[in-house]
Amino acid sequence: MLTRFVPVFLFTAMAPGLLPAQTETPVEVCDLTLRLKGDDVQELYYGFAAGDRLVFRFEETGGLPVAKVEIAEYPDQLRFQELETALVEEKVIYVQRNAVFRFRFANDRREKNCKVKIHRIPGSAQTRGFRTAVRWVEQYDTVYQDRPAQIETRQLERRRWDLVRVDTAVVNLIDKKERVHSRGNFYEESSSLVRVVLPENYEEPGRSYEVISWAYWIGVGEEAEGQYREANRAAKFAKSATNAVKNFGVLAGPYGALASLAIDGVSFFLPPGKGDNIQYEVRAGGKLVDQGDGPAAFARHTHLTQGEVQFKLSNDNLLDAVDVSLRVMAVAAVKTYKETIYLETQEAPVMKMEITLKKAPVLWN
Repeated sequence: MLTRFVPVFLFTAMAPGLLPAQTETPVEVCDLTLRLKGDDVQELYYGFAAGDRLVFRFEETGGLPVAKVEIAEYPDQLRFQELETALVEEKVIYVQRNAVFRFRFANDRREKNCKVKIHRIPGSAQTRGFRTAVRWVEQYDTVYQDRPAQIETRQLERRRWDLVRVDTAVVNLIDKKERVHSRGNFYEESSSLVRVVLPENYEEPGRSYEVISWAYWIGVGEEAEGQYREANRAAKFAKSATNAVKNFGVLAGPYGALASLAIDGVSFFLPPGKGDNIQYEVRAGGKLVDQGDGPAAFARHTHLTQGEVQFKLSNDNLLDAVDVSLRVMAVAAVKTYKETIYLETQEAPVMKMEITLKKAPVLWN
């Protein structure tokens, strides 16, 4: 059984003209007798000022020891403890800061009468009138279970995006003829720079678009154009090109020899024949990826698939200008997703806690 006693305190008036030495005079906090029944626990609460010396005396009138005498700075800083004792002649504790102290007396099974005297010796004249009584305020206290947590099974709703299909989009980026003047032309440059911007990747709910490769073809004059048309006719009936399309999905956009080259690298272009040549440099992302000199050229790239591709075409012929055909295609994988909602079973530990409202001692000062 826990019994709290409302402390009895004395107000001691300070006489005018109190000398500093008078602060050594003890101020009584309490002088009382406690009756402890069998297995009883009683507590006293008093406040003390910073700089005080707390003086504590305890005696069981019949000389019978109690189970425990304890002094703690509230809430749980233990400052003094005696077990199985009937007498504490004098215990002095220095008080470092304004604080509430708890005095606890725990009995065994025999009833006892105990005298308790508590004084304070103020650290300064200013704290001599410090109010030692405490007031009680309500505070919320959370208590967690001390046994293992229970396991609780829950059904949680989850969402995922499942791939439905993949389509292949072939994008024709440029198909033009570029006039490149001769070296002997005093009015025009003998080189030309053509810029091509690759499609930008993007992703949105239920759909994504990603450029996976791009290819180009460069050819000079009508003979090269004839070879390009022949390559398209061959690609139209080629089974290998059809199979390549199936690997990616449904083909969308223009289709031919350059598209086949862009999709999976299958080339239907014949080695270039004789004719006017062109010097070329191909840069992607600022890096040189191809260069050469001839009547025709082609290539496929699966890296550097974002940003700008530059084609520099140069004519080393002293007298004659040339017409250069430039074709560029990009291949993008277009993925379509479907949102699926499903339930997931999850086991989680559940800690039990109890929130209670309790009273706590606080200082008046």
